[in-house]
Amino acid sequence: MNQTHDHPLGSSGSQHLIREAIRRIALGRSIDRVDMSPGGTGGVGTARLIHGYVAKVHDDPSDAEFEQYGGTIDVGEYPDETASTEPIIHKGVLLAGTQDNSGGVLLIPTLFSDVTIVSDAATRAMYVVNFSHADVLQYSAHREVTVGIRETEDLDASNNSSPDYDELAPTGNEATTHYTAEGITSTVKNDGSKETAVTQDAEHIGLEADQGAFTLSTDKAETKVGGQAVTVTGQKITLGSEDATEPVVLGRQLAQLMMEFLTECTKLMTPTLMGTMPAVNAPNFAPLISKIQNFLSQTSFTK
Repeated sequence: MNQTHDHPLGSSGSQHLIREAIRRIALGRSIDRVDMSPGGTGGVGTARLIHGYVAKVHDDPSDAEFEQYGGTIDVGEYPDETASTEPIIHKGVLLAGTQDNSGGVLLIPTLFSDVTIVSDAATRAMYVVNFSHADVLQYSAHREVTVGIRETEDLDASNNSSPDYDELAPTGNEATTHYTAEGITSTVKNDGSKETAVTQDAEHIGLEADQGAFTLSTDKAETKVGGQAVTVTGQKITLGSEDATEPVVLGRQLAQLMMEFLTECTKLMTPTLMGTMPAVNAPNFAPLISKIQNFLSQTSFTK
């Protein structure tokens, strides 16, 4: 009786080859990273990094896909990341923890810009982890946010005894903006000990620069330089200080009054033994009339 011998691989071996082929098509070049991963981390559930571009931003409520994918993006995988001959588009990539992007941290990459996403093979959830360009950067914190820069001396990479980055001496140039729910404070300093500051809350805006300051509140605006100030309220404008009491002259009305006064002066008559005669200095009044317009400002006006 002739005995038949099974193929060395058998049916299980053929299935293994088929699974491996499908795995390579699905993972593309990422399979090399999976195979190189430490034991126990290269199987189902392994997060995969995918490099691609933003193919679509789902931000149009009138779009047919918005109901399902609103608040996410589609990412096209670069050809060198996959063994597939067809373009691969990953739909519904999350920009934040959920599709509700109304608060928290939100980064919306620019259409067609480069992005890196991570895909969890177990849950199939995908998230943006890196991007080249952004249309929207949103940081909405519950308590406070501080953004700033403090310049330091350069690191001397050629000197082994040079201070580390966290030990480098500050140059004195720095800028900081601090946000809280109550207001905003921004300061800028330079190495010459000069400093400017801007403060803002719901009822007040303030700017300070050396001896100058400007404050704007719900009922008053005031500019100060040294000991001088201009204050504007709903009732009046004061020059010099807010408690000034002397009123400002209305220029055109004063000019008209001066013209009428000098015109009358030219008509002065004086009784003499020879009869009534003009004042001795009457000819001096007429030239003064032509100078009246000179004291009217061409740039400053009042009412």
